[in-house]
Parts: sequence; C-alpha cells; structure tokens
Amino acid sequence: MAFRLKSLKGILVVGERNIFSELAQIVDIATQENLLVLKMFKMDYKENELRQLLHEVQILEKKSDDIAFKISEDITGGAISPNVIDNLLDCVKVADNIVDTYYYIGREIARMARAYAADFQKNPTNWDSVYENMIALAEKSLSKLKQALTSSNIQEILEMRKEIEAIEEQGDDVKDAGFDRLYSITSKLHYLEFFHYSELLHKSDDVLDSCEDFSDLIVSVVSSILK
Repeated sequence: MAFRLKSLKGILVVGERNIFSELAQIVDIATQENLLVLKMFKMDYKENELRQLLHEVQILEKKSDDIAFKISEDITGGAISPNVIDNLLDCVKVADNIVDTYYYIGREIARMARAYAADFQKNPTNWDSVYENMIALAEKSLSKLKQALTSSNIQEILEMRKEIEAIEEQGDDVKDAGFDRLYSITSKLHYLEFFHYSELLHKSDDVLDSCEDFSDLIVSVVSSILK
C-alpha cells in the first residue's frame, strides 16, 4: 500500500484525532492488565494473592467498558468522516475485546487456584516459560499499537502494522510448540488441567490476533481518510 503523503497532520479532523487518543487509553489499560496477568502466572496458583490481582484486572475491565461506551458515542455523534465511522467502531470493539480477554485469562487462573485449594492434585508442568513468552510478545504488540495510534507519520503506522504481524507469527510458533508439549504429557494431566492449559494458550494467542486485527483497522482508517 503506497501513500504519497507522509504525515497525517492536518488530515485528521479534531474528532478523529480525539478518537485515536481515546483508543490509546484502552491500549494503556490492556498493557496494565498484561502486567497483572503476568504476575498471576507467577503466583503458583496461590488463591488469596490471585484474588486481589483479579480484582485489579476487573476494575480495569470496567474502566475500559466506560471508555469504549464514550468513544462509541463520540464516533456516532461527533465530527467524524462518514467513510471511517464503521472502521472506528470496529476499533473500539477489538480494543475492548483485548481487555475482556485479559479478564477472562485472570478469571481462568483464579478458578484453577480454587481447584488446587480444594485438594485437587497438582502435577508439575513447568509452563511458566510458555505463557511468559506469550505475555512478553503481547506487551510488544500493545506498545506498537499505542505508537500507531499516537503517530502522525503514515510510514511509521505502516511499519508498526508489519511489526505487529511479525509478533503475531512469533506467537503462533510459541502457541504451537506449547500445544505439542501439552499433548505429549496428556497422560500425566487431569482433564481439568489439560483444559486449563489449553484455554490459556488459546486466549493468550487471541490477544495477539486481536492486536493484529486492530493494526489492520488503524491502517484502514488512515487509508480511507487519504482517499
């Protein structure tokens, strides 16, 4: 995709610039959740500690819902170019879905902690490195999303989109290796553990997929404005 113009300054109207800034707030929330979920992965399923961290994630999720609602109202009722309204609304949905996915991951970890607390036999699996790798990739992807949303340079936005795509591909490799490992130790796991680890892999990968989708939408908005 080629653009003659290298800067968005003077092209985005005030309403569109404000929408991008508000979307960046949701990305900031997702980044905070990312750090909290990483802490939860390292808690070794200690129920009380996890409960407090999950509460913090839940507060962030509710904050994101409020911001997403406001942004949607701003898009449909503000000074926004008609040809980008649908894409901007999709941006809101994808951004909020990332936040919701982190809350789901947090809840899943907390649920498993309750199972272990109820004398469920825990099997040593040493999965920390798998999920920490996924979380580290998500942190990079979210950082580049924030950069794309706050940049006024078109070429930089396109570069961020390429880098986010590359990160998502790395995540696919980590996920696939994780599933290979998971299936190789199936005989040592209770079915609940298998489901739990599988869900964490899928949902961690969903975050990376959503980041890529978000970056595609940002580029679509920019290209529509430049037509």
